[in-house]
Amino acid sequence: MVNRVDHSGSVSVKDLAVQFDVSVETMRRDLRVLEEKGLLRRQHGSALSLVGDEVGLAFGQRADEQASEKNAIAQKATSLVRAGDAIMLDASSSSWYLAKVLPDMKLTVITNSMRVAFELVSRRKIKTLTIGGEYSEKYGAFLGPLATSQVGNFCADILFFSCTGFQEESGVWESNEANAAIKQSMLRSAERSVLLCDSSKVGKSGLIRLCKTDDLSRVISE
Repeated sequence: MVNRVDHSGSVSVKDLAVQFDVSVETMRRDLRVLEEKGLLRRQHGSALSLVGDEVGLAFGQRADEQASEKNAIAQKATSLVRAGDAIMLDASSSSWYLAKVLPDMKLTVITNSMRVAFELVSRRKIKTLTIGGEYSEKYGAFLGPLATSQVGNFCADILFFSCTGFQEESGVWESNEANAAIKQSMLRSAERSVLLCDSSKVGKSGLIRLCKTDDLSRVISE
């Protein structure tokens, strides 16, 4: 059952009950036991994988996943960037792919990602502003209350960000609490928000809802 949830990221209790030929109530009890053992998380009538949460993949591993899809998304996203824009990039691997293909033109890039900052250091026309705080080697990012509060000092034309999961009916989801906090602050600090979402994240949810689908200016997928 845990393998099934990990493979899909999120599975409804009803679907699991049908697959394993048990009642919904029995499935709820089984999932409660698995959650107590720290093997998954229950939320809103679904079982959520912990892959991608605090015990999930580090940045380097995430960057290697769906690489061609993320590159295609990044290429599409560049069409939204205009000279003179102030753009905000989160610490997702999708934003790093976007940083790699940003044209060297007059831009201001605000980011909490060390890898994005390093990627842009040689772009002479791009001004890079980094958000400080507690550095997470795993995520290659500055996170925590200090970083989150600093975001509010900026105002960006466009935020480009990614997530743990996206469901059209329920919105954009994140599993890591520290990442969720800074992304929510970024959403409040940007005029427009663009979700970079490869197909592996569609239909999945997470621990924390970042925003509703209607709050997004655009969703870019491969």
